[in-house]
Amino acid sequence: MLAEEGDEPQALLDRPSVEPHLLPFWEAFHELSTDRPIGMAGAGPIPFTSIDRYASRFGFDDANEFDRLLRMIRAMDQEYLSNKRPSDQ
Repeated sequence: MLAEEGDEPQALLDRPSVEPHLLPFWEAFHELSTDRPIGMAGAGPIPFTSIDRYASRFGFDDANEFDRLLRMIRAMDQEYLSNKRPSDQ
């Protein structure tokens, strides 16, 4: 077994690291991803209302904090969706 041999699978060795100051956004993205709509075309974007509720619940009260949360979630979501949808080519 790999664990007994002390070898880590390549996927674990290649995993990205997240800077500590970005962890709240990373955690928010993973939690909010459970709220995304799923339809015939696949996964949709995380709704604004979900981000707004998350911000209220977890203390992103200041307008600047909310704007940063929104930008970060939208950027991660765009990247996530670009890897989930088939290309038009």
